[in-house]
Amino acid sequence: MKTSRRQFLRATGLLAAAATLPRWLGEANAASVTGYSGYRAAICVNLLGGNDSNNLLVPRLETPHAQYLAARPNIGIKQADLLPINPLGLAVGSYGLHPSLPKLQALFEQERAAVVCNVGPLVLPMNKSDYASGTVERPENLFSHEDQQEAWASGIANPSSVTLPLALIGKSTGWGGRTADKIHGLNTGEYPEVTLFSSGGVLFAEGASRRPLMVAANGALGVKETTDAAFNALQRESLAQVLAIHNGATLAASYGGTFALAQSFASSRTTAREAAWTRLPQATRDAIEALFVPPNAGGGWSLHTQLYQVLRDLVAAATPVAQGGLGLKRQLFSVSLGGFDTHIGQDTTQASLFSQLDFSLDAFYRALMLVQGAFGSNAPQATLFTMSDFSRTFVENSNRGTDHGWGSHAIVLGDRVAGRQLYGTFPNLDLSNNAANNLDTVDEKGRWIPTLSVDQYAHSIAQWMGLSTTAERDYVFPNINDYLASAVARGFPAAAQSASVGFMMSDV
Repeated sequence: MKTSRRQFLRATGLLAAAATLPRWLGEANAASVTGYSGYRAAICVNLLGGNDSNNLLVPRLETPHAQYLAARPNIGIKQADLLPINPLGLAVGSYGLHPSLPKLQALFEQERAAVVCNVGPLVLPMNKSDYASGTVERPENLFSHEDQQEAWASGIANPSSVTLPLALIGKSTGWGGRTADKIHGLNTGEYPEVTLFSSGGVLFAEGASRRPLMVAANGALGVKETTDAAFNALQRESLAQVLAIHNGATLAASYGGTFALAQSFASSRTTAREAAWTRLPQATRDAIEALFVPPNAGGGWSLHTQLYQVLRDLVAAATPVAQGGLGLKRQLFSVSLGGFDTHIGQDTTQASLFSQLDFSLDAFYRALMLVQGAFGSNAPQATLFTMSDFSRTFVENSNRGTDHGWGSHAIVLGDRVAGRQLYGTFPNLDLSNNAANNLDTVDEKGRWIPTLSVDQYAHSIAQWMGLSTTAERDYVFPNINDYLASAVARGFPAAAQSASVGFMMSDV
C-alpha cells in the first residue's frame, strides 16, 4: 500500500512534534531579578526509578547506625566505609555519605552542597495518625512510579484536591513550566526558558503559556537523519510541506509557523553556542573539556554528557547578544539518570549509579567555576537539585534490594547554595515494636512520611529564579497556601509553616 505524506509525517512523529512545539506567546509577567541582574540557571537532575536515599545519607553515631544496620544487614554500609561529613550545628562526623560520593563529600565540606532531608509529595502536612485514619488527603497513588514522578514534576500531589488558577484549568503543567510562565518577562524575545535533555522531565517543563525546548542528550537540535538517503530526502520534502501548511490560521499558530519558529530557535541556539564558546579562552575550554572526560571511558554513562551540554547552553545564554550570545537572564534545565528502581542487587547497582552522579555533578560545578572566572563581573550562576520518584523502604527485602517508599533526601549544589547543612528533619530509625512507636513511618518497613513538601523544596528554587510575589507563588504552587495554613492551624513545626526551605543564599 502506498504511504501518503500525511501518514508518513504521522509515522515519523513530525505532525506530533509540530503539535507540541512551542506556543511561546505568553501572558504578562511580573517576576523580578531578585537583586541579581546577571544570568541564573536551575538544573533539575531526575534520578528516575526511586533513589534509595537511606544509603545516600547515613547516621554514623553508634545507636542510629546500629538501627540502620539492623534494618539493612546485607546492603547497609559499615560505619568505617561511610564518607564522614560535618554539617553545621551538628556533632562532628555524625553523618556520612555513600562511599561512591567522595566528590560530593568534598563539595559539602566546602559549603557548596547541602542535603534536604525527608522531602516528598504532600497535599497537607501529615503525621502518622492522619495517615492511619485517612483524615488528611494523601498524594494520589502513593508508591507508584508514574504517579509520584508526576507529583514531583507537577508540584500537585493530588490534582482532585487542588483548586487551580483559571489559567491552569484543563492543562497538564509542571512547576518548572509554570515558573517559566512567570519569569518569561525577564528574558529577551521568545526564546524558551526550559530546555530538556531527556524525556524524564517533560511534565516538569510544561507551562500554561510556555513550552520547553527539547534536545538530544548530546545537545543536538533538529530533525534527525538516518543512513538511508531516500528516507532523508522524503523527510526533508515532507518537512517542507509542513512548513507550507497554514489552513487559514495565523502563521504563528499554524504547523508551518510553529516549525518555522522552532527552526529559528534551533538556528539561533546553534549559532550562539558556537560564538559564545569560542569567546572563552582556549585554556578555559580545554580545562572544561578535560573535566567531563569520565573514568574508564564512562562505561555507558550519560549524565555527564547532558550536563556538559547544559553548560554549553548556559554560556551561550549568559553571553550578551552584542557578543554573539542569547543574552538571557533566567533558564531552567532538566536532565535524567535512570536505573534507581533497585528491587534486586541494590548494593552494586546503586554504587555504580552514584559514581556517575558524583562525577557528573562535580564536573559541572568545577566547570561552572571556570566559566565564572572567564566572565568576571556579573558571571552566570547555577544551582543543581535532585528529584526522584520516592525513596525506598528502610528495611531491605530478600533480594538485596528495597521496595517503593515515600519521603526522600535530595541534593542541592551550586555557587549560591547555603551548603554544609542538613535541611529538614532526618527520620527516627528506631523501628522497634513493629514501628508502633515510630511516628515517622507509615509501616514497619520504614516508608518515611515527608516532613517537607515538594512545594516548599521547589519554591526555594523558583523564588531564587525570580518569583517575587505571593500571587506568583500561588500560581506556580497552587496548593502551597492551603498547606501552610494547615501547618499553622494544626501546630506543625516551624519548618512546615514556611513557604521555602532556606537552602539558597540571600541576594541582600
